[in-house]
Amino acid sequence: MSGPPPAARAGALPDPTRPDPGAAPAARAVDPGAPASEDRRLDPADRARAALRAGRIAALTAGGLALGKLVAGQLGQSMAVTASAVDSLTDLFASSANALAIQLAHAAPDRSHPFGHAKIETLATAGQGLLIGGSGVYLLIEGIRRLLSPEPLRLAAVTLGTMAAAALITAALVAYLGRVAARTGSSAIQADAVHYRTDIAANLAVLAGVALTYATGFSRIDGILSVAVAVYILTSAGTLLRLGVRDLIDTSAPEERVGAIAAALDAMRARGELLGHHRLRTRIAGRTLFVEVHIELPGDLPLARAHATGDRARDTILALEPDAEVLVHIDPERDEPA
Repeated sequence: MSGPPPAARAGALPDPTRPDPGAAPAARAVDPGAPASEDRRLDPADRARAALRAGRIAALTAGGLALGKLVAGQLGQSMAVTASAVDSLTDLFASSANALAIQLAHAAPDRSHPFGHAKIETLATAGQGLLIGGSGVYLLIEGIRRLLSPEPLRLAAVTLGTMAAAALITAALVAYLGRVAARTGSSAIQADAVHYRTDIAANLAVLAGVALTYATGFSRIDGILSVAVAVYILTSAGTLLRLGVRDLIDTSAPEERVGAIAAALDAMRARGELLGHHRLRTRIAGRTLFVEVHIELPGDLPLARAHATGDRARDTILALEPDAEVLVHIDPERDEPA
């Protein structure tokens, strides 16, 4: 029995061996929900090395700042500067843990962890929030004690110079971490960048407060600043803990990223490459976005062509999300929407 060729039937799909003039170029790599950078397509090994190097540099910088602030705070008898030193000390431990987490997270999948180890970065981010929160509680108690029993400050040049240098060094570190986070997509480095960015404001606040204390002789300003720094640390800890928990409980990717994927699949449907899609689901683990989607194809489509269409859908998503793990389910055309 004769009939129209398969490509002419309603709902039939184009031959995958023929070029599609309406198809989007595979080289497009735009992620509306992540930092824009031409380096996002770096080799995974290069991204791992860059993220690990950034974590180590952040840890070394935090250690140097903690030591300098601690010496200056003790010499100048400033609880606010000492509080900032404790903050930098927690930064040292947090950044060191991040560096180790990054190294472990980039390990290849194994039998025990077939989906990889990316969530180790997420766990480190949540742990960083808990650690910093503990230091914030300690500083809050010490700040209240200093308010009740104020002490005069000494060595203005040492304390003021230390805090000014700390603000400049932290600003340089934030700029560096921001670039690395954009290049690697590392959630641990992104958390470090966010944390150190708020440290700049805290350093400047302590600098201004210590200067005001020396200028006015009002010793309780130091205690007030200690409490303010403690509140800031607790707020920062809450932010990092929320980021870590969000990924640990498999929260979906930001709406704009999911929308971009859905739009790309809708474009395939408009070109007649597929009949529709449903159950688009995403989750984030460290630097990796996991995407799962069901595409709808004609029920009588040959298996080889259905598989090829699934591959094109996967490649379309990877063009938007180069680091994603994509699973495409192939479903027959439905009479009613799910």
